[in-house]
Amino acid sequence: MRLLLCIFCLVFVQSALAQRLVSLSTKWDDSFTEWIVYTEHEDLEGEIVMRWPHRDDWSEWDYRVGELSGFIKVKWRNDANLWELRGENEIITIRTVWQNDWRQWEVKSGRIQLDIKSKWSNILEEWYLADDRYGAFNMFTTWEGDLRDWAIEDNLEDSISIHMRIALAFIPVLYATPKF
Repeated sequence: MRLLLCIFCLVFVQSALAQRLVSLSTKWDDSFTEWIVYTEHEDLEGEIVMRWPHRDDWSEWDYRVGELSGFIKVKWRNDANLWELRGENEIITIRTVWQNDWRQWEVKSGRIQLDIKSKWSNILEEWYLADDRYGAFNMFTTWEGDLRDWAIEDNLEDSISIHMRIALAFIPVLYATPKF
């Protein structure tokens, strides 16, 4: 019985780690501080929430998808060019490719590096991976001009963790939405 339980847990955790993202939506129509994360399995949802909403502090976030969780925060308080995501023994750095240019980001975990770019220089509503070495990942607003709902075409390899996928989805949405 214990063996079956262990096998079930390993299979469940592995399927959650390789989960593909489908979309992100704000929880409330008038706020960008709480997001619902939708995956390819309807029964496995998640969330990304601002850690300190009462302070209007956009520099720290918590996320959860199923049983997996972590946090995302600016590495250095006065430098929004470098973020760090920590979840389930994985540390992912998220940095601008060019200083203070919010249109292209390098997302790196160990030897895996993915660059996500805005398709347009003046409208941050459509993003894609610059390199398809690990598969494709595209994001765009469901309705033009409405930053509350994002569709995600996640065709990354299964070796890319849910944490890396969250990082790829989080940073474009954060910099596209109004906040300051």
